[in-house]
Amino acid sequence: MDLKNARKHSTDILFVLLLFLVFTSSALAIILLGAKVYQNTASRMESNYTVRTALAYVTEKIRHADESGAISPGELDGLPALILSQEIEGTSYRTYLYFQDGALKELLTEASREVTPEQGTAIVSLAGFSIEKTEDGFYSVRAEDANGEVLSAYIRPRTEVAN
Repeated sequence: MDLKNARKHSTDILFVLLLFLVFTSSALAIILLGAKVYQNTASRMESNYTVRTALAYVTEKIRHADESGAISPGELDGLPALILSQEIEGTSYRTYLYFQDGALKELLTEASREVTPEQGTAIVSLAGFSIEKTEDGFYSVRAEDANGEVLSAYIRPRTEVAN
């Protein structure tokens, strides 16, 4: 009878250990799955934030410079750029918005000064960026993040509507 009880007791212990092992491995699998979902969500949110920030930044710059003749497509040392002109206390200034070295950059300078793209300040890192003026007066702004997500916006300055 003792041998029979010992076998039953060891079977009970083995069953409890097996059940504990299944529970532990299930809990670990759920934790790893949750971590992967969190990582993917955080990456997509960061990517979405980056692209939307670039579009919002350019949109606000265009709206801020919305005066007749103040917004024009152009180049900065061979790079396509959006040029925003303004006059402050009798001095003419230009703001260049352009894409260089994986970043949307901005450069504010007096209109009479010679500048290079390297002097600009990086606003946000992107994989691609473009600004083009369409035939109907809109500015087509396109931004691409490192994950390949692309968003675009069409902005029409009020001064273009009046003309």
